[in-house]
Amino acid sequence: MDAVGSGLERVTEKEASVEHQAPITTSSKADPSSFQTKVDSAEGEPATEDEIKNLFHVVDDIPLGVWLAAFVASSERFVWYGATGPIQNYLQHDRRSKIPGALGLEQATATLVMTGFMAFSYFTPILGAIVADAWLGRFWTTFASSIIVFLGALILLLTSIPAAIQNESTAAAGLAVSMFLFCFGCGGVRAAATPFIADQYTEMVPRIKIRKNGERVVADRELTISYIYNAYYWMVNIAGLAALGTTFLEKYVGFWAAYTPPVCAMALGIVPLMTYRTKYVRVSPSGGILVKAGHALWLAAKGGFRMNAAKPGAQVEENQQTLPWDDRFIEELKLGLFACRILLFFPFHWLCLNQTFNNLISQAGQMVNSGVPNDAIKSTNPLTGIFFYPFVQKIVYPWLRRRHINFKSAARITFGFFLLTAALAYAAGLQQLIYNSGPCYDEPLKCPASDNGRIPNQISMFLQIPIYSIGGMAEVFCLTTGTEHAYNQAPKSMRSIIQSFSIAMAGVGALIAMAFTPLAKDPHLVILYAVLAGILMAATIVFYVCFRSIDKREIEIL
Repeated sequence: MDAVGSGLERVTEKEASVEHQAPITTSSKADPSSFQTKVDSAEGEPATEDEIKNLFHVVDDIPLGVWLAAFVASSERFVWYGATGPIQNYLQHDRRSKIPGALGLEQATATLVMTGFMAFSYFTPILGAIVADAWLGRFWTTFASSIIVFLGALILLLTSIPAAIQNESTAAAGLAVSMFLFCFGCGGVRAAATPFIADQYTEMVPRIKIRKNGERVVADRELTISYIYNAYYWMVNIAGLAALGTTFLEKYVGFWAAYTPPVCAMALGIVPLMTYRTKYVRVSPSGGILVKAGHALWLAAKGGFRMNAAKPGAQVEENQQTLPWDDRFIEELKLGLFACRILLFFPFHWLCLNQTFNNLISQAGQMVNSGVPNDAIKSTNPLTGIFFYPFVQKIVYPWLRRRHINFKSAARITFGFFLLTAALAYAAGLQQLIYNSGPCYDEPLKCPASDNGRIPNQISMFLQIPIYSIGGMAEVFCLTTGTEHAYNQAPKSMRSIIQSFSIAMAGVGALIAMAFTPLAKDPHLVILYAVLAGILMAATIVFYVCFRSIDKREIEIL
């Protein structure tokens, strides 16, 4: 907790003159008391309209349940990054190669399998959201999914011990079962735990707080939710370092050692779910809202893609059909869809970012690694996030606000997309440098001079660091802002839908990536990275043109 508090801005102030202060005209005869409320609200009381306009806005106190729920979700992310980090090598290389491996499927096939795995894992949160909303609720969905993740990690460990991994059939079967369990378990945690974290903060109205120096401020829900999600993603970056440890264990000890920490992490993550279970804030299942939303969208499509066609009155009039929702549900669904619009461009973001799980790991294997595992270099991404998140939150955003510079959702996401485009362009240039280097040039590790794949092209793997660093900076602006914006703009009843939709966009990106797998082999990798950079650049421009206006208005939330 203290690490989060010290790393991120605990008290984030909105500049009253920028966002929350009403225009004031002063004169020599002005009475200063006229600018203050006649009766000041006591600490803890709801702030008046004048207080909301004129006092500084700060982050509220964060309940313990928020941190515990975030720890559980971060434990699942530790398992995800720690277990999936070595999988590309596990699939691509065999046990006799210089780079650790097990199945020997080669890069293109390994990339296809890994991309399919990623795509499936990004769609399972939809099922998780249905289970959470219609049956178990977010707490029990998180708990059951955590158990599934633990079992997946345990099976992966047991089938990668030396006695088991020597049998390729056993190794392949264990990996397949683990991937299947990871898809459903991680999907359930991601769908339920992310909104469950914010559920633990229940304050809905701005309230007065008094600082130790006597200053009266307003505790702001929007700032608090923003802080909670920034703190959570900061913790996710800490969890992302799991891949650094597991890849070193993979290289110098074995896959069984690499898969031991994820088992321990998930077991540890389940503890606060059990010990604090009676104190968590639990939002009751809403009766299958995701199923109802799907039915309503189907009726709207049949009615000429008009949402009003899904209203009960319209259906009774046209089809004599009685529906299990009212007009308000359709209006809330409209707002939910409106909030989702900004997420429609994120498949292009994930199309590029997912290269870090497969092709860029293979690229590192073609380079001189100086004893560092080829799949460890991607830990530069979460390391960047660990330091960059608090820097942006504590220094960059306040600096921009003080200078009246509008840098809200659309601008942040646009800038993040641009950074990721630059990272992919750099990857294309680096791949060309690999092809320009000996001994194997555009056939790394495959020519006779490579000594059966033991001598890579003579260029340092550490030249990859800018790819992951710039990509980590991009995530700070893209992922946090997209999740926060969608959560804040969606009605409360629609937030599980928004979360599952957001994650599903990553699945769409992974499906698109599967179309590019024929290029995921030498000597076509320069073309692959260049095309991806061009696609994201075009998407960035279109995104900004479509959404730049959202930074100039506030959307009313039901």
